[in-house]
Amino acid sequence: MPEQFPVDLIHRLRTGDFKLFELIFNTYWEELYTYAAKVTGSEEDAQDIIQDLFASIWERRARLELHTHIRYYLFSAVRKQILCKFRDDGLKEKHLEKFITHSELRSELTLNSLIHKDLLNQLQQDLQHLPEKERQVFEWYHFDELSIREIAMMHGTAEQTVRNQLGNAYKKARPMLNRLLMFL
Repeated sequence: MPEQFPVDLIHRLRTGDFKLFELIFNTYWEELYTYAAKVTGSEEDAQDIIQDLFASIWERRARLELHTHIRYYLFSAVRKQILCKFRDDGLKEKHLEKFITHSELRSELTLNSLIHKDLLNQLQQDLQHLPEKERQVFEWYHFDELSIREIAMMHGTAEQTVRNQLGNAYKKARPMLNRLLMFL
């Protein structure tokens, strides 16, 4: 190949001269491959980079701008491909770490959710041993998150009565709650 890439050759490449494209490929692929393999440390990655480069050149041939010798253009393009590969591999590594962390977190949340459900079921079973009104006040206050005033209005009783029922429920439920808290 000549030192300068003549305008007529650029024109031929742009118009789809596959023989010229083959000549460029056959002239430079081995040198580019050796360079890419040395930089990446992987013959497989080097092969992919060179294939992607020449495929891209062929696809973009109609818009190809060459202001320098073809050799410099190709080596510059290979360097860019290598940098993109390193960047993408770095991103993949970060995404893989995020995926693993997310999977572990999701497993932990699932386990915590199961434990929470089991404890909640056990608590609801234990609460069945409380007198009806105390159990109901306890559930409304803790599970439905109603205020003492709201419970009193629903029950049609004084707020102090609701506080007393809640206090009695705590006293009776304390041994059950202590047993459940041992599992946390």
